[in-house]
Amino acid sequence: MPIFRWLSRAPVQPLILLSNREPYVHQRGPDGEVLVSRPAGGLTSALQPVMAAAGGTWIAWGHGSADFDVTDIGDTIGLPPEAPSYRLRRMRLSAEEVVGYYLETANRALWPLCHAQLPRFVYDAASWLAYRQVNERFAAAAIAEAKGRPATCWVQDYHLALVPGILRRVRHLFVHQFWHIPWPAPDILRVLPNARALVRGLLGNHLLGFQTGLDVRNFLDSARRMFREAVVEPTRGLVRYRGRRTHVREFPISIDVATFAAQARTPETEAHARELRRRMVPADGQLLLGVDRVDYTKGIPRRFAAFARLLEEHPELHGRVTLLQVGVPTRTDVPEYAAFEQEVADRAAEVNARFGRDGWLPVELVRESLDQATLTAYYRAADVCIVSPLQDGMNLVAKEFVACQQGRMGVLVLSRFAGAARQLKEALLINPYDIGATADALYRALTLPAEERERRSLALHHRVERHTIHDWMGDIFAEVDRLRPRA
Repeated sequence: MPIFRWLSRAPVQPLILLSNREPYVHQRGPDGEVLVSRPAGGLTSALQPVMAAAGGTWIAWGHGSADFDVTDIGDTIGLPPEAPSYRLRRMRLSAEEVVGYYLETANRALWPLCHAQLPRFVYDAASWLAYRQVNERFAAAAIAEAKGRPATCWVQDYHLALVPGILRRVRHLFVHQFWHIPWPAPDILRVLPNARALVRGLLGNHLLGFQTGLDVRNFLDSARRMFREAVVEPTRGLVRYRGRRTHVREFPISIDVATFAAQARTPETEAHARELRRRMVPADGQLLLGVDRVDYTKGIPRRFAAFARLLEEHPELHGRVTLLQVGVPTRTDVPEYAAFEQEVADRAAEVNARFGRDGWLPVELVRESLDQATLTAYYRAADVCIVSPLQDGMNLVAKEFVACQQGRMGVLVLSRFAGAARQLKEALLINPYDIGATADALYRALTLPAEERERRSLALHHRVERHTIHDWMGDIFAEVDRLRPRA
């Protein structure tokens, strides 16, 4: 089956993709050589195959030390490196723009706001102006790439919320956007002084996608409350505003299930998984796994507190269960994140100091990014995976763990506040704010009868198999194809 069926039926029309993160980064090595790498992260991994298949232009912020050493006079380069099939147009941002647009507005205002972490919300009016300026520059780049001809512009996430409102003024452009993180309830959104400008920008889209039905409802309610002149039709997922229509839809993102499942079954992965278990737990012991970016939304300190409660209430587990926590550093140039990373390390050390003994550390903390092969071995080795964000748009770790568990019958403990919980109903669902209940869920996961483990594991695998990243892409572009005007 073709990965993207829409490509064969869609009108011949350039695809212009806009995102903050770029699909490849060029850096100077220690000897001055240029090294190319693919950044970790679900967004670029999901979008890279689309552009490789569709062609067109990807517009993104170029922040690698050698990014502009390898581009042409228009700041573009053909990608992928081994067989170029699309163009990457890199945006040059000044130091002041990086601070205002990215570090301040995107990471200290919009991110905590959308994840309902209001104590961490920081707003600065000057930074908002930089955010608007960068959005205007991205929009201008997309208009230039279209060259006055019809084109489809696909905007990604919260960094570029104002872009659609600008692009919609250009009649020959079809504009759609996917918002990867949660959309806040209207009463939370009101905290942002520029909330109306944010929503107005998003209403520039012909099609606006969110992870869950709750996000869709929250956005429609936000538009209704903020703009009296807007006509909102919740049953149709439609907003009419200033003579324009914005269709709002739920498109839950997924993973490339086949790739993860195949990697999990390789002899190399199986051997690596066995070695991990041999090193971390006794033959009759069990391995708990957490995999997260070190972000305050992921609930890692509360997870450690629940694990400590488990060990406190069940001393028979001492020496027989280990929590392997992968903490991928993120946004290290934001002071709050550097402080939070240290907090995570301190909390792990406290659990180890309290319960550890010779030959056993209750918490093994791995503070680094892992390649897919290594990560797959971790998934394969684990008996239980705990995914406990305080709020999350989807959380693909939950789906990756399930995809790697064929024949292993691993148990998934999943926060109710992750978008994935709306699909993965056979997981043990928890409220991560309830430390005692989370500890109880971990104990239940460790002691589930084999037949129930198998039933839940098989059901979860079937759910993940039925909706992959290819289905996500196909659903989005089938809707684009339906809404886009015909030539």
